[in-house]
Amino acid sequence: MRFSLSKSGLLAILAAVLLIAGCSSGASSTSPPEADKTSSPPAVAEDSPASADVPLLRLAWAGAGYPSPFAFSASGPGGFLRNSFLFDTLTWKDSTGVIPWLAKSWKISEDGLSYTFELEPEVKWHDGQLLTAADVVFSFDYYKEHPFMWTGDISQIESVTASGDLQVTFRLKGKYAPFLSDLVGIVPIIPKHVWETVDNPVEYRDPAALVGTGPYVLEEFDEKSGQYAFVANENYFKGYVKVKEIQYLNPSNKILALQNGEIDATMTTSYGDVEQLTQAGLDVIQSDPTGSALRITFNLQHEQLKDKKLRQAIAYAINRADMAQKITGAEPMVGSAGIIPPDSDWFNTKVKSYDYQPEEAEKLLDELGYVKNSKGIRDKLRLSVMVSSTSKEAQFVQEDLKKIGIELTIKQVDGAAFTAAMGENQYDMAITGHIGLSGDPDFLRLWFLGEASNAYAARGKVFDEQNFQQLAVSQKEELDPTARKLIIDQMQDVLADELPTLVLYHRPFYYLYQPQVFAGWFNTSGGIGDGIPLWDNKAAFIDENH
Repeated sequence: MRFSLSKSGLLAILAAVLLIAGCSSGASSTSPPEADKTSSPPAVAEDSPASADVPLLRLAWAGAGYPSPFAFSASGPGGFLRNSFLFDTLTWKDSTGVIPWLAKSWKISEDGLSYTFELEPEVKWHDGQLLTAADVVFSFDYYKEHPFMWTGDISQIESVTASGDLQVTFRLKGKYAPFLSDLVGIVPIIPKHVWETVDNPVEYRDPAALVGTGPYVLEEFDEKSGQYAFVANENYFKGYVKVKEIQYLNPSNKILALQNGEIDATMTTSYGDVEQLTQAGLDVIQSDPTGSALRITFNLQHEQLKDKKLRQAIAYAINRADMAQKITGAEPMVGSAGIIPPDSDWFNTKVKSYDYQPEEAEKLLDELGYVKNSKGIRDKLRLSVMVSSTSKEAQFVQEDLKKIGIELTIKQVDGAAFTAAMGENQYDMAITGHIGLSGDPDFLRLWFLGEASNAYAARGKVFDEQNFQQLAVSQKEELDPTARKLIIDQMQDVLADELPTLVLYHRPFYYLYQPQVFAGWFNTSGGIGDGIPLWDNKAAFIDENH
């Protein structure tokens, strides 16, 4: 299957790119002493489909926008992942954690404020020009004026300087614990010779906008359907690209399309789908750690919801275990009141929980003066919950709150209205889904200090509990993992007591795939980038030892 091109002549240009791209050494990177990580995905047998060439891999995920670093959609991880096929970062992640990528090694200064990277030699852009340290310096300077579409907190950087063609040093404003994973492991390096003359990168659609160093080039893109075709960069510096073409398709029914052989893999949150298709001979991999959550966000400026006792009453009133089991069909992982999932290494095992206790909810509401009338309704407590699509979770919440006398109205709005209302605090409660919870716990700082990049995060008034804000800054600056874990534990305790948000359940993702087509999928340690618990990791498609 082929899709229509968004730019005339793109195929010819990309074909020329492949012809002129020079060969690199393809040597394996060596991990720096500080990282102590290997740079390859899990080993597979030589005769496994995971190690053999794959002519075509068809996946179901569409509508992630134009994949330049400035134009893809930030409403979900699809855009970031498509962009990562074209553009590389200094570090990356595989099943072991952070590994070298464009940088073959790095050193950290004793004060923890400087990182010096040695770049891989002979790395070429898709148009044949050599990547140098000047491109790295330019990239981070350019992003200060024109922000990257995903996360990557470049405000942490004081300066970026080059020493020759292959060495670059970052000087930070302060210690930043997730620097290697959540900054230089996320922000893509772009070619200076392309972007230095571009004043409006968001609107830039010249084919050169997609010139990176990555393992793929974009062959075709249909903006209307959101479908993509990527073809392998046969001269990729990091190794042999064994999956020759990847298509992202948009079937109306992903599960049926997988059953019928129209696609080769898809993601689902339904355990019923898993049971059905594994019996039909497909393989499955579950996200580990879970890395995702459905949560209620409370408007902390709301006249009644600003009282944490009311938020706690709502938490006790919702049978979250029952909700999770009935919606997902799997063993429920009830949401942690401290937000970090129970299967994360950063989880506080002693954090306060809100087990289903409707009698406790009734008690708190009575103490707050919300008296029931003759019909069992608390007249002075009428709330609404905003959703951006049909939400089974909202219906469960509505029914559970009704049992304790709270009338809850479900308000469904479109995506644009939802994000606008969230940003302006024009809502009572809202239900949102989030990923990234398996990544570095600095996401707690970003979420609650109003710095998250996700379009569905609350971007209005920040969570201004003073102790939490101090802890959020402290954990960011603590480079010792053990000491940092203690701070993160305290942050979870504050969140569990104050409940600015309530995680309903931690949602497992399942990847169903045809093993005879490709079986090299793996869970990325800590999630791709800033904790994405999906499987579109370009490292899975590369054989460094070929």
